[in-house]
Amino acid sequence: MAGLSLLLQRHLKKPALSHLGVREAIAAFEAVGPWFLTLFALSVMGMTVHLATHKPPILFYLILTYASAISLIISAPLHTLLNRFLADELFLANYQAIIDNLVGLTVMMVAVCAAVTLPLALISDMAWHLKLTFIGLTVLMSLLWCVSAVMSALRKERLLLATYAVGMGLAIVLFMLARIHDTQAMLLAFSLGVAVPAAHGFAFIIKVYLRQAIRIRWQFLARRNAGHLFCSIAIFNLGFWCDKFIFWFHPATSRRLDPLFHYSTDYDFPFFVALTTMMLGSVMVYRGIRRKVSDPYERFLFKLTHNFAFRELALEKFKLFNGIAEVSNAIIALYGGMVVLVLFLVYVGVFSLPWPNPFVFHYLLLGTVFFSLYFFYFLIIQYLDDYGALLWLNLIFALVNAGGTLLSIHLGLPYYGTGFMVAAMVSALVAYIMVNLRVGSLEYRVFRDALEQAEKTKK
Repeated sequence: MAGLSLLLQRHLKKPALSHLGVREAIAAFEAVGPWFLTLFALSVMGMTVHLATHKPPILFYLILTYASAISLIISAPLHTLLNRFLADELFLANYQAIIDNLVGLTVMMVAVCAAVTLPLALISDMAWHLKLTFIGLTVLMSLLWCVSAVMSALRKERLLLATYAVGMGLAIVLFMLARIHDTQAMLLAFSLGVAVPAAHGFAFIIKVYLRQAIRIRWQFLARRNAGHLFCSIAIFNLGFWCDKFIFWFHPATSRRLDPLFHYSTDYDFPFFVALTTMMLGSVMVYRGIRRKVSDPYERFLFKLTHNFAFRELALEKFKLFNGIAEVSNAIIALYGGMVVLVLFLVYVGVFSLPWPNPFVFHYLLLGTVFFSLYFFYFLIIQYLDDYGALLWLNLIFALVNAGGTLLSIHLGLPYYGTGFMVAAMVSALVAYIMVNLRVGSLEYRVFRDALEQAEKTKK
């Protein structure tokens, strides 16, 4: 009877279906909430200025886009290195190293971003106050990416989302109360929205983990295989942005605002809508990595290194394989099905596209399905610490995307977007093969890496 009572109590404690739905919705919004909050803030600013001046704030959007691209390309490799370093330090309870290396990364980020954006700003014909704002915004966004990565590693996404919502809310309130219409003031208002979560993130990390006086350190750069990981993440981000750069500066597709700031009317808006739609696939990827991949992999490593029975190892490896298959099928079935539905509704005329070329959106939206798969396998390979394979995978994506984009421009308007789609398809297929090979020989790789590390320690 006691066993039945225990089972009954467990059943009664299970949350209702509505509670599960709310919990999953909150978890999903934690993953992609900042993107939609940014989209909402930029939409409010853009539509308000357009209604007041009858002109879209093109320069405002271009400066934000360029600052986002440059900050991601610069910061992503560095904060990925820091995250891998922090995982080890958190396990060892060496909390002071978190602060020291975060401050070191901050100093490095400010110096590198300023060194990269200053020459670019000199190319532009903008006024000097706009050039300085462009440099400052790029630095600020780089720091935000770094703080966001650290907060995510500490499992504080909900706190980061709350402060980001406060920041974007303050930016909108300031914009509406001050009746801002010029580019400089809009950039400063948006910078306030970015500065709030960045500053709060730094303050939270320092308050929780500071143990003694801060010493600026760059220990995360000395981590094993740091060079391979840095290059692979840098190439991944360059590969993601290279088709946009080509469309911006190719003579056949470019619209020139000044010597630095170019854009493409045929490509930018469709890609932005496709990227926004891809956030659903991103939710599946991030939730899948945490729930279906991370836990079985950690249990497999624990049982392997503690000499558990073969049956226990086989069980955890089966769960890992099954989790990868479940997430892959969810991306294809759920997100892919939604994409097909959207394209069908566009085809029958339920939705009308606001740009003249219908082909580019079809190719880009289909490409986001395969890119989500590629990104999921990319994270698995990174989680397995196989940085050599990761470097080759991202290099394939970058080269195919760049080459395919140039070829699509040469073939003409109906083929715009095929470069990204083909690159995502090829990379997803190659990544799928890599994941199967590496997970299949996981035991051998774990023992080989441990042996190599032990030999290096002896030397």
